[in-house]
Amino acid sequence: MRRAGVAQSEEGAPGPGEARLLASGALLQQVAQGAGLLVLLTIVTILARRLSVAELGAYGLVASLAGYLLVLRNSVASSAVRAMAAVAGAERRLVFSAAAALYAVAGLATGLLIAGAGVLIAGLILEGGLASDARVGSLGLGALTAAGVAASVWLDALRAERQFVRAAGTEIAAVLLYLVSMLVLIFAGAGLGALIAASGALPLYSGSLSALVARRAGLGLRLQPSAATRPRVMAIVPTAGWLLVVELCNMAMYAFSRVILGAYRSPTAVGQFEGPVRAHNLLYALGGALAVPVVPSASRYVATDDERRLRDLVVRGTRYTLALFVPVCVTLIVLAGPILEVWLGDRYGDGDLALAILVSYWLLYGGLVVTPGFLVGAGRAREVARIMVCVAGANLVLSLVLTPELGLEGPALGTAVPFVLAFPFMLRLGLRASGASLADLARRAWAPNYLFGAALAACLLAGRAVLPMDQTAAVMGLAAGGVLLYWGAFYALVLAPGERELARTLLNRRG
Repeated sequence: MRRAGVAQSEEGAPGPGEARLLASGALLQQVAQGAGLLVLLTIVTILARRLSVAELGAYGLVASLAGYLLVLRNSVASSAVRAMAAVAGAERRLVFSAAAALYAVAGLATGLLIAGAGVLIAGLILEGGLASDARVGSLGLGALTAAGVAASVWLDALRAERQFVRAAGTEIAAVLLYLVSMLVLIFAGAGLGALIAASGALPLYSGSLSALVARRAGLGLRLQPSAATRPRVMAIVPTAGWLLVVELCNMAMYAFSRVILGAYRSPTAVGQFEGPVRAHNLLYALGGALAVPVVPSASRYVATDDERRLRDLVVRGTRYTLALFVPVCVTLIVLAGPILEVWLGDRYGDGDLALAILVSYWLLYGGLVVTPGFLVGAGRAREVARIMVCVAGANLVLSLVLTPELGLEGPALGTAVPFVLAFPFMLRLGLRASGASLADLARRAWAPNYLFGAALAACLLAGRAVLPMDQTAAVMGLAAGGVLLYWGAFYALVLAPGERELARTLLNRRG
């Protein structure tokens, strides 16, 4: 029997309105995330040509703390979005106030963590002027991040309201503001310490703009300290606790790889690792962007026992997200060396094997069914945390053992191998949470994407053999052309007529 008020197709898929909401939310969030990544890559590219390799390594060591030490904010964010999305009306506004109190605490703690970690890095790994700049930069970075985390509750409130278009538009505006401010500092000759501090301004920009957007949209969100009662706070904290474990594991793996490499090798080695890490972070950020529409939607489906939509979210979602990730992963693996050299310069080409290794596991984790965003939304945060603890432990051991001997490839293998080994467990968890079948997932999602991925790899290898890989136009043309060819073939040969119509509708929409 069809649930009242829920429009579904004969096959149980979400109706066109719900499908359009989810697809447009995912698409626009990817656009916003892509804009942010493009800006970050632009900034790193400019810095790589204006700083020495050691200075870029110091910048990467300290500035990256603003991303990796957002463990408290990220754990509170997904849990808060889930809690706000599961209630309605006046109660949602009260839960927002409780969430805001938690964000403020998380912001203060995060700022102190960043400042302390930056001072430690300056004292233990860096020397001379690099150490002095790192200390100044880390203090400013901590202060900006603390304010930004507290303000970002407004952005997550928009997401909980499923105002995905407004949230994405706000993020894009914040990214542009961030780019302008960083370019002004760089070309004005600002010191390394100022550049490190300013690199953490993006959350403050997006949070402040989101507050203005939420007020103009008339969502009725306002801070009420009296609403931060124990029951409302505790509706967020348990899930946030497990998510904190997940975020700490991510921090241990992604942030400590630079620290371990710097401890065993030198700041120059860290600078050479910056290219592989930044390219890998492209995939990591795209995976995080998927959680924006997925967490509140999966939470709502679970709260209303909408098993059909939850199952279809997994199967279709994995089909589409693999179509996004597979061509990007294959391109980065096959063209790793040429991409690094035309992007950052000849000095960074030695990171090609590390880049290929580091992005390889995303061929598996590009599927929605194994993403933490979906599993958290489906109420499986505790199980995800347990798996991630094992992954982080294996990562630490492998990185410490392999880095002294292998150099850049040590932390890359230490990251990729544990994730590959954990994949079957994450997959089983996702299938149990959604009710989807392994056969359906393999037939509709894995088979077409991996077959097209193999064909793309062959085309890229042929192109690499005949084109001049020392020319920027040839490398970037081959990379972009391969990805676009994959998407075009997927659109024409794999998508059903209804899916193609939805894609055309989304791409043709204005506003």
